[in-house]
Amino acid sequence: MIMADNSRAINRVFTRGVLGDLLNNGTNEVFDYVVSRYTDDPESKTYGELFSEIYAHLSKEKRNEYYYLNTLLNKLLVGIHSVSTTTAISQMRIGNHIADFVMINGEGRVYEIKSDLDNFGRLHDQLSDYFKAFSKVSILSSIHELSNIKQLLSKLGEMGDSVGIYVLSERDTIFSKVHSSEPKQFDKQLEHSYIFKLLRKNEYENVLMSYYGGIPDVAPVFHFHACFEQFQQIPLLAAQELAFKQLKTRNMITKTSFKRVKDELKSIVYFSNMSRKLPDIENLLQTLYRG
Repeated sequence: MIMADNSRAINRVFTRGVLGDLLNNGTNEVFDYVVSRYTDDPESKTYGELFSEIYAHLSKEKRNEYYYLNTLLNKLLVGIHSVSTTTAISQMRIGNHIADFVMINGEGRVYEIKSDLDNFGRLHDQLSDYFKAFSKVSILSSIHELSNIKQLLSKLGEMGDSVGIYVLSERDTIFSKVHSSEPKQFDKQLEHSYIFKLLRKNEYENVLMSYYGGIPDVAPVFHFHACFEQFQQIPLLAAQELAFKQLKTRNMITKTSFKRVKDELKSIVYFSNMSRKLPDIENLLQTLYRG
């Protein structure tokens, strides 16, 4: 296979599709190409060792969105919190935009990733949508983009002042709070509709059961609208809290097995169904580290 753009190929390695192919078929075209391009003596190494070598290359030269996302998961969810008590959600639709990383613990937090490869043209609209469902929003960037981000946020008034800023350090690639600011609670833009649309059917029904003790008794065709009408009657911050309790039940995983997954692959495994199924994760571990 010939790939003119090596950076696009390496960006595609850390995906569920590649991992699934290796797990089910023992091969993947993109993975094989990147291994031949970026690793030494691949025949003597396990899949896990090859992933580690490719990830090290990302660390030094091509820190893409996956690298930022994976660092967030390792440093926040695994390092500070716990996969048993905190839930992370990736690529979550909020209004017209997709949030890179959402973490639900006692509260909900959104993290928007802005690597050196990203542009900032949509940042205002992204933040505006996020603040309609969440009260704490942060940006994770490289040190190279820090001044640009601060300048952009300074033009957004109280909303911009509320956004947290975090930096992924240049030297050791560890999530750092140096040069950063913590997010501030900002509730002025919250809307019931944005919060409600975060939820799946069983989740918003659970919210209504918790608050009202029941759900609307209407024909199926009217069910969604009737549930939303009741949800709108719940005080806004109470509705948000109840929604977060439902979101927190997603992505509950087997902690003991997850600890055995190498750090560089934790995001792929966590955000896939295999992290909730012991046989799948055991099969994955055997495939990766047996070779």
